[in-house]
Amino acid sequence: MKIKLYLMLFLLFILLQSCSGKIKTVAVPSLMQKVDYDGAVISEKKHTVTLTLYTEFKHIKNKIIFNLLVHNRGREPFSIGNENISIEFREKDGDSVPIKLEIQPLEDFMKDLENDYFNAEGRIVSSIFSNIGRTTDRIETLIGKDGSISEENMSSIESIADMWASKFLSSADDLEETIRVYEQFEGIVPPLVFKPQTIIPDRSVTGLIVYDTGDIDEKAEGEFNAVIYIDGEEHKFVFSRSL
Repeated sequence: MKIKLYLMLFLLFILLQSCSGKIKTVAVPSLMQKVDYDGAVISEKKHTVTLTLYTEFKHIKNKIIFNLLVHNRGREPFSIGNENISIEFREKDGDSVPIKLEIQPLEDFMKDLENDYFNAEGRIVSSIFSNIGRTTDRIETLIGKDGSISEENMSSIESIADMWASKFLSSADDLEETIRVYEQFEGIVPPLVFKPQTIIPDRSVTGLIVYDTGDIDEKAEGEFNAVIYIDGEEHKFVFSRSL
Protein backbone atom coordinates (compact mmCIF):
# COMPACT_ATOMS: atom_id res chain seq x y z
CA MET A 1 0.00 0.00 0.00
CA LYS A 2 2.81 2.40 0.94
CA ILE A 3 4.66 1.58 -2.28
CA LYS A 4 1.59 2.49 -4.33
CA LEU A 5 1.19 5.74 -2.38
CA TYR A 6 4.84 6.69 -2.88
CA LEU A 7 4.53 5.87 -6.58
CA MET A 8 1.45 8.08 -6.92
CA LEU A 9 3.18 10.94 -5.12
CA PHE A 10 6.25 10.53 -7.32
CA LEU A 11 4.14 10.59 -10.50
CA LEU A 12 2.30 13.67 -9.21
CA PHE A 13 5.64 15.39 -8.54
CA ILE A 14 6.81 14.59 -12.08
CA LEU A 15 3.54 15.93 -13.50
CA LEU A 16 3.83 19.18 -11.54
CA GLN A 17 7.44 19.56 -12.58
CA SER A 18 6.52 19.08 -16.23
CA CYS A 19 3.76 21.67 -15.94
CA SER A 20 5.92 24.22 -14.12
CA GLY A 21 7.95 26.74 -16.01
CA LYS A 22 5.44 27.10 -18.83
CA ILE A 23 4.32 30.70 -19.14
CA LYS A 24 0.72 31.27 -20.18
CA THR A 25 -0.92 34.53 -21.20
CA VAL A 26 -4.68 34.93 -20.81
CA ALA A 27 -7.11 37.81 -21.15
CA VAL A 28 -8.41 39.49 -17.98
CA PRO A 29 -11.53 41.40 -19.08
CA SER A 30 -13.03 44.16 -16.96
CA LEU A 31 -16.63 44.00 -15.72
CA MET A 32 -17.65 46.32 -18.56
CA GLN A 33 -16.12 44.16 -21.28
CA LYS A 34 -17.47 41.13 -23.07
CA VAL A 35 -15.57 37.97 -24.02
CA ASP A 36 -16.33 36.20 -27.29
CA TYR A 37 -16.34 32.39 -27.72
CA ASP A 38 -12.75 32.45 -29.04
CA GLY A 39 -11.38 34.52 -26.15
CA ALA A 40 -11.69 37.88 -27.89
CA VAL A 41 -12.15 40.77 -25.45
CA ILE A 42 -14.71 43.34 -26.66
CA SER A 43 -14.66 46.96 -25.46
CA GLU A 44 -17.75 48.95 -26.41
CA LYS A 45 -18.06 52.71 -26.12
CA LYS A 46 -19.11 54.96 -28.99
CA HIS A 47 -16.94 52.69 -31.13
CA THR A 48 -16.12 48.99 -30.67
CA VAL A 49 -12.59 47.63 -30.23
CA THR A 50 -11.81 43.93 -29.98
CA LEU A 51 -8.44 42.47 -29.00
CA THR A 52 -7.56 38.77 -29.21
CA LEU A 53 -4.39 36.82 -28.51
CA TYR A 54 -3.19 35.24 -31.77
CA THR A 55 -1.58 31.85 -31.22
CA GLU A 56 -1.50 30.22 -34.66
CA PHE A 57 2.30 30.29 -34.98
CA LYS A 58 3.50 26.98 -33.56
CA HIS A 59 7.25 27.58 -33.54
CA ILE A 60 7.42 31.35 -33.03
CA LYS A 61 9.57 32.57 -30.11
CA ASN A 62 9.86 35.83 -28.15
CA LYS A 63 6.66 37.29 -29.57
CA ILE A 64 3.22 38.25 -28.40
CA ILE A 65 0.72 38.76 -31.18
CA PHE A 66 -2.75 40.28 -31.03
CA ASN A 67 -5.54 40.47 -33.54
CA LEU A 68 -7.03 43.96 -33.40
CA LEU A 69 -10.48 44.78 -34.74
CA VAL A 70 -11.91 48.32 -34.72
CA HIS A 71 -15.49 49.15 -35.74
CA ASN A 72 -16.52 52.73 -36.47
CA ARG A 73 -19.98 53.21 -35.00
CA GLY A 74 -19.95 56.97 -35.45
CA ARG A 75 -20.95 59.28 -38.28
CA GLU A 76 -17.51 60.52 -39.27
CA PRO A 77 -14.42 58.67 -40.51
CA PHE A 78 -11.30 58.51 -38.34
CA SER A 79 -7.76 57.29 -38.87
CA ILE A 80 -5.85 54.72 -36.86
CA GLY A 81 -2.13 53.95 -36.97
CA ASN A 82 0.67 52.59 -34.79
CA GLU A 83 0.59 55.77 -32.69
CA ASN A 84 -2.95 54.87 -31.57
CA ILE A 85 -1.81 51.59 -30.03
CA SER A 86 0.12 51.41 -26.75
CA ILE A 87 1.23 48.25 -24.94
CA GLU A 88 3.52 47.84 -21.95
CA PHE A 89 4.46 44.95 -19.69
CA ARG A 90 4.46 45.33 -15.90
CA GLU A 91 6.08 42.64 -13.80
CA LYS A 92 4.15 41.07 -10.95
CA ASP A 93 6.43 42.43 -8.22
CA GLY A 94 5.35 45.98 -9.09
CA ASP A 95 8.81 47.42 -8.42
CA SER A 96 10.25 47.06 -11.92
CA VAL A 97 9.94 49.83 -14.48
CA PRO A 98 7.23 48.93 -17.04
CA ILE A 99 8.60 47.76 -20.38
CA LYS A 100 7.03 49.65 -23.26
CA LEU A 101 6.64 47.51 -26.37
CA GLU A 102 6.82 48.77 -29.93
CA ILE A 103 4.97 47.22 -32.85
CA GLN A 104 7.44 45.14 -34.83
CA PRO A 105 7.75 46.07 -38.52
CA LEU A 106 6.45 43.42 -40.91
CA GLU A 107 9.85 42.90 -42.57
CA ASP A 108 11.55 42.20 -39.22
CA PHE A 109 8.75 39.87 -38.14
CA MET A 110 8.95 37.85 -41.37
CA LYS A 111 12.72 37.43 -40.89
CA ASP A 112 12.19 36.17 -37.33
CA LEU A 113 9.39 33.88 -38.49
CA GLU A 114 11.66 32.37 -41.14
CA ASN A 115 14.48 31.87 -38.63
CA ASP A 116 12.21 30.26 -36.03
CA TYR A 117 10.73 27.81 -38.52
CA PHE A 118 14.18 27.11 -40.02
CA ASN A 119 15.45 26.28 -36.52
CA ALA A 120 12.44 24.03 -35.94
CA GLU A 121 13.21 22.18 -39.17
CA GLY A 122 16.84 21.81 -38.04
CA ARG A 123 15.77 20.32 -34.71
CA ILE A 124 13.59 17.74 -36.47
CA VAL A 125 16.39 16.79 -38.89
CA SER A 126 18.83 16.56 -35.98
CA SER A 127 16.39 14.28 -34.16
CA ILE A 128 16.16 12.04 -37.24
CA PHE A 129 19.96 11.63 -37.46
CA SER A 130 20.19 11.11 -33.71
CA ASN A 131 17.63 8.31 -33.91
CA ILE A 132 19.53 6.76 -36.83
CA GLY A 133 22.74 6.79 -34.77
CA ARG A 134 21.12 5.24 -31.70
CA THR A 135 19.38 2.61 -33.81
CA THR A 136 22.61 1.68 -35.60
CA ASP A 137 24.48 1.39 -32.28
CA ARG A 138 21.80 -0.90 -30.84
CA ILE A 139 21.81 -3.15 -33.91
CA GLU A 140 25.61 -3.38 -33.90
CA THR A 141 25.53 -4.77 -30.35
CA LEU A 142 23.33 -7.63 -31.62
CA ILE A 143 25.74 -8.68 -34.38
CA GLY A 144 28.52 -11.06 -33.51
CA LYS A 145 32.18 -10.22 -34.14
CA ASP A 146 32.13 -12.63 -37.07
CA GLY A 147 29.05 -10.94 -38.51
CA SER A 148 26.70 -13.69 -37.46
CA ILE A 149 23.24 -13.00 -36.05
CA SER A 150 21.37 -15.42 -33.85
CA GLU A 151 17.70 -16.10 -34.40
CA GLU A 152 16.84 -14.34 -31.14
CA ASN A 153 18.92 -11.29 -32.05
CA MET A 154 17.44 -11.21 -35.55
CA SER A 155 13.99 -10.90 -33.97
CA SER A 156 15.27 -8.02 -31.82
CA ILE A 157 16.79 -6.31 -34.85
CA GLU A 158 13.50 -6.57 -36.72
CA SER A 159 11.68 -5.03 -33.74
CA ILE A 160 14.22 -2.19 -33.57
CA ALA A 161 13.92 -1.61 -37.32
CA ASP A 162 10.12 -1.47 -37.09
CA MET A 163 10.31 1.00 -34.20
CA TRP A 164 12.83 3.17 -36.10
CA ALA A 165 10.67 3.12 -39.23
CA SER A 166 7.72 4.37 -37.20
CA LYS A 167 9.79 7.17 -35.63
CA PHE A 168 11.28 8.11 -38.99
CA LEU A 169 7.88 8.38 -40.64
CA SER A 170 6.58 10.46 -37.72
CA SER A 171 9.59 12.81 -37.89
CA ALA A 172 9.30 13.04 -41.68
CA ASP A 173 5.64 13.98 -41.30
CA ASP A 174 6.56 16.64 -38.72
CA LEU A 175 9.20 18.04 -41.06
CA GLU A 176 6.83 18.11 -44.01
CA GLU A 177 4.11 19.77 -41.93
CA THR A 178 6.52 22.39 -40.56
CA ILE A 179 7.70 23.31 -44.05
CA ARG A 180 4.14 23.38 -45.38
CA VAL A 181 2.89 25.61 -42.56
CA TYR A 182 5.77 28.06 -42.97
CA GLU A 183 5.16 28.29 -46.73
CA GLN A 184 1.51 29.05 -45.99
CA PHE A 185 2.41 31.71 -43.44
CA GLU A 186 4.92 33.23 -45.86
CA GLY A 187 2.05 33.99 -48.23
CA ILE A 188 -0.84 34.78 -45.89
CA VAL A 189 0.83 36.73 -43.06
CA PRO A 190 1.72 40.02 -44.86
CA PRO A 191 -1.92 40.79 -45.80
CA LEU A 192 -3.04 39.94 -42.25
CA VAL A 193 -0.71 42.38 -40.48
CA PHE A 194 -2.30 45.63 -39.29
CA LYS A 195 -1.80 48.67 -41.53
CA PRO A 196 -2.53 52.33 -40.73
CA GLN A 197 -5.76 53.38 -42.42
CA THR A 198 -8.96 55.42 -42.26
CA ILE A 199 -12.15 53.77 -41.09
CA ILE A 200 -15.38 55.08 -42.57
CA PRO A 201 -18.66 54.95 -40.60
CA ASP A 202 -20.18 51.52 -40.01
CA ARG A 203 -17.05 49.75 -41.26
CA SER A 204 -14.46 47.63 -39.46
CA VAL A 205 -10.74 47.07 -39.95
CA THR A 206 -8.72 44.23 -38.52
CA GLY A 207 -5.09 43.18 -38.45
CA LEU A 208 -2.34 41.46 -36.48
CA ILE A 209 -0.08 43.57 -34.28
CA VAL A 210 3.21 41.89 -33.41
CA TYR A 211 5.50 42.65 -30.48
CA ASP A 212 8.97 41.31 -29.75
CA THR A 213 9.20 40.21 -26.10
CA GLY A 214 12.95 39.54 -26.13
CA ASP A 215 13.51 42.21 -23.45
CA ILE A 216 11.15 40.42 -21.05
CA ASP A 217 12.54 37.56 -18.97
CA GLU A 218 11.05 34.32 -20.34
CA LYS A 219 9.76 33.40 -16.86
CA ALA A 220 8.63 36.87 -15.78
CA GLU A 221 5.06 37.04 -14.50
CA GLY A 222 2.97 40.17 -14.85
CA GLU A 223 0.49 41.95 -17.08
CA PHE A 224 0.40 43.27 -20.60
CA ASN A 225 -1.57 46.51 -20.50
CA ALA A 226 -2.89 47.63 -23.88
CA VAL A 227 -4.61 50.90 -24.69
CA ILE A 228 -6.19 51.64 -28.06
CA TYR A 229 -6.82 55.37 -28.63
CA ILE A 230 -9.49 56.15 -31.25
CA ASP A 231 -11.57 59.25 -31.87
CA GLY A 232 -11.01 60.61 -28.35
CA GLU A 233 -11.70 57.26 -26.65
CA GLU A 234 -9.41 55.00 -24.64
CA HIS A 235 -10.08 51.28 -24.83
CA LYS A 236 -8.04 49.42 -22.20
CA PHE A 237 -7.19 45.72 -22.16
CA VAL A 238 -5.29 43.53 -19.70
CA PHE A 239 -3.62 40.17 -20.43
CA SER A 240 -2.10 38.29 -17.51
CA ARG A 241 1.17 36.38 -17.96
CA SER A 242 1.87 33.73 -15.33
CA LEU A 243 3.10 30.19 -14.67
